[in-house]
Amino acid sequence: MTAATRTTLLAALAVVLAASALTPLFADASWVPPVVAGVGAVAGGMLLARRLRVPLLLQPLLAVPLLTVLAGLLFARDTLVLGLPTPETVVRLGEVLGEGLLAVETERAPVPVVPGLVLLALLGVAAAALLVDALAVTARRPALAGLPLLAMLAVPSGFLPGGVGWWPFVLGATGWLLLLVDDAGTRVARWGTALRAGSRSGPLDDSSLGRTGRRVGVAALGLAVVVPALLPGMEARLLTGGTGSGFGGSRTVTTYNPITELGGQLRLPEPQPLLVYATNDPAPDYLRLTTLDRFDDASGWRASDLSADVRRDAVSGGIPVPTAVRSAPGQEVATRVRIQGLGGPWMPTPAVPTRVSVDGPWLWDRDSETVFSTRVDLQEVDAPYEVSVRKVVPDPARLRAADALPDDLAPFAEPPQVSPYVQQLTQEVVAGAETPYDQVAALQAFFRDADNGFTYSEDADVPSIDAPNALEAFLRGRQGFCEQYASAMAAMARVLGLPARVAVGFTPGSPIGEGQYQVTTNDAHAWPEVWFEEGGWVRFEPTPRAEQVTTPDYTVPPAPEQEEVPEPAASSPAATPDATAPQPTAPAAPVDPEAAGGDDAAGALPGWLSPRRLLGAAVLAILLAGPALVAAARRRRRWREPGPQAAWAQVVEDAGDVGHRWNPADSPLAAAARLVEARGLGPDASAALTGIAADLERERYARPGSTPAADADRLRDAAAAVRAALLAGAPARTRWTARLLPASSLRWAADAGGQRVADVLDRVDGLVGAATARVRALGRGTA
Repeated sequence: MTAATRTTLLAALAVVLAASALTPLFADASWVPPVVAGVGAVAGGMLLARRLRVPLLLQPLLAVPLLTVLAGLLFARDTLVLGLPTPETVVRLGEVLGEGLLAVETERAPVPVVPGLVLLALLGVAAAALLVDALAVTARRPALAGLPLLAMLAVPSGFLPGGVGWWPFVLGATGWLLLLVDDAGTRVARWGTALRAGSRSGPLDDSSLGRTGRRVGVAALGLAVVVPALLPGMEARLLTGGTGSGFGGSRTVTTYNPITELGGQLRLPEPQPLLVYATNDPAPDYLRLTTLDRFDDASGWRASDLSADVRRDAVSGGIPVPTAVRSAPGQEVATRVRIQGLGGPWMPTPAVPTRVSVDGPWLWDRDSETVFSTRVDLQEVDAPYEVSVRKVVPDPARLRAADALPDDLAPFAEPPQVSPYVQQLTQEVVAGAETPYDQVAALQAFFRDADNGFTYSEDADVPSIDAPNALEAFLRGRQGFCEQYASAMAAMARVLGLPARVAVGFTPGSPIGEGQYQVTTNDAHAWPEVWFEEGGWVRFEPTPRAEQVTTPDYTVPPAPEQEEVPEPAASSPAATPDATAPQPTAPAAPVDPEAAGGDDAAGALPGWLSPRRLLGAAVLAILLAGPALVAAARRRRRWREPGPQAAWAQVVEDAGDVGHRWNPADSPLAAAARLVEARGLGPDASAALTGIAADLERERYARPGSTPAADADRLRDAAAAVRAALLAGAPARTRWTARLLPASSLRWAADAGGQRVADVLDRVDGLVGAATARVRALGRGTA
């Protein structure tokens, strides 16, 4: 086998190993054979091109026909003629590819294994295989081949909030290391004839150099996986998900656009359950995920960076309530949520939360009023979490009278650059409205009035809010779903100089029991919020959607004699209770957040004393006590064979734990005298130490049987006396370190662990050497 052939096959293997990162994206593994076949087609085409001595730049072109034939056999078999593709084959493959692209927009991982998605995976992995082969074989730069392999890990992690996991990283890195080792062996082989007869170079070289290279590679791979998980502040996004600082960091920042998934959720053929919740609110409001506060007519609405201090802004410590919310009419509400199929970095809560009881590093961003995390995904929240809410019930009269705008909200009210059509239409809609509240109410009525021709549609052809000039296109076409309506109304409010933004989340869902509701993908929603001095960020509803959405009473200007705080509407009739839903809460307001737990809250552990935290505390206690326990166990084991050797070994370790350095050239008696002088041991401890040293020298140098055996109890007591004197004479910090984290135990654990790893690597090397010898023997037998 030539070096080029071997490297070609290793490059294909590395791509297949890295492609394991796609596994979490699919619901099952039926995508694997087509993708592996695609990599095989690339490798076969490149091998054939090199055998035919095709020019380097033209070699990848030979793999393209093989890929086309393979794709035709898999996805358009009936269009082939004599096994060869036709123009109809290309058209069919284009249709399948379009279906895959649509599925990317509408589906959420793990996705079903449909032909379009498999074709996308096949083509993407095949392109990576071509690039890896070109770098590793053609350009002879295997180190650079790690970049496309890394991209194969990075791309899936962009769709998986929890990352791809550690094992695809290990597999992909292993393939890259094989390429590097093969390249090193090939370069060494060019130096001349091998020193040992029958030796071979390459990734399975069984020489000492090969074994050393494998050990270095395994050690580097282990460090790459283990170290980020152990060191605070280090986090591998490919492995665990999230960005920002680790535990103990000061701030964490992230940017997402949740509205990009909204249309896909609404267009799913069947609604998927996302969460269930129980509440004591008779008329529950929308659940908010996050908000979008940046707008321009060219790119639509975007979210600012979410930012929070990991110490000050943890939701478990309470959430500060804005002044405008505290002064507005409202009520205290308790809600208990259980996640079913919802993922992502945002936690759905009613507005406005004052406290969230949940395990994990969840933070509060004050500007966007978002509960978020960059270290864990919502799917990792196994237990129900409880939310205490200050539910605002705005008074239309007070909203009409409010006109002050705080300085920190000025960016939310800055008029955007919009087309003259949008500017003129906005002014026409609000003509005659005297107050900001009346202007916003007029905007809402404009969209919901059937005479104005607006209709609700989830058609995929409706332009998204981030399309160029999408605002004017929507206002002229007057067809779209909640994404367009919320975007348009909020943008028009900003044209008027009013602070507005777009909120993304869910409508209240469907009742499944008394005080219990289920939220599905059909409940995904976006709505505009406008800030008022008397109420904070107030929800409006412009979307003319017959089902699910509710128009708040306070957004419809009442007649002067009816300007009162509206009474909450009665909830819908309860359906049959769902056994999997959280327990309902007592229908009283205000209510203690702990009461939201329902029946299962009685006798339960406090929120701060959850089983996960108890387990974490137990593990931490074991880790902290581990070195001391190891030291005690080693002392006990050492004295199973009592004698001068055991006593002296104990003294050596005890002295080392308090910082004493031994001179290897000293005899036991000389070393004992040096220790007495250096540590200032008292007469009793000095006598005990001298006795141990004398017994050890007699055992070492006297003729066997010429001296009586040393008294084991006396030696044990003498070693204990020396240890006590060493600890008593050490500074307090050194003394406690010697007791809790003895250096001798740490060194012993490191040595023992290193020896075990070396033993395992020796066994692996032995297996590799045996397999290599077997392959060579078979090769010689067939030669």
